[in-house]
Amino acid sequence: MKRILFVGVIILAAGGCASNGGRDSTTRQSAPPVLVEAPVGIPAASAKHLVLNMTGASIVTGAKDWPKFQKEWRDNFAEYAKADGVTFEVQDGEGHGTGQPGTLLKLYVNDYRFVGIGSRIMLGVMTGNAYIDAKATFCDLNDGKEIGERIYNTNSTAWAGIFATMTPGQVDAIGHQVFAELKSAK
Repeated sequence: MKRILFVGVIILAAGGCASNGGRDSTTRQSAPPVLVEAPVGIPAASAKHLVLNMTGASIVTGAKDWPKFQKEWRDNFAEYAKADGVTFEVQDGEGHGTGQPGTLLKLYVNDYRFVGIGSRIMLGVMTGNAYIDAKATFCDLNDGKEIGERIYNTNSTAWAGIFATMTPGQVDAIGHQVFAELKSAK
């Protein structure tokens, strides 16, 4: 009886988290997600240069892991940009046009909970759920005018397994969607 209980506890502790929110929770390693909404409508002249500007509520930007969260976005977007032949940079402060052709992505983070893969593997369901609640406003980098926006809400469930998608995977799924928007430029 103790062995059965022990095995049950091990299975529960090994449970993890998987992204299941947003428009798609697929990561780069699996089949690419399908855009379920019409493309934002980024002009072709703006599709080869992306500038990311991240802001959020003061409680969000003041969180101790905000720099780590921002780095996750920057690193992920830099990888996509390199793979897709898009120049990429980060803009600090208030998002604004620069007079250059490109797309300015103003990402406003309403709330998030950062859970890394290592934490999930080591602590299992005890780490809790990861989530991201953000609004992405696509703007013309030249003049700062809005092109369109997307709402990204990702969350996880503690019962999906320890190797399922945590914050890095959720950022990756959103990055995939953002770069799909750039690829759909006409």
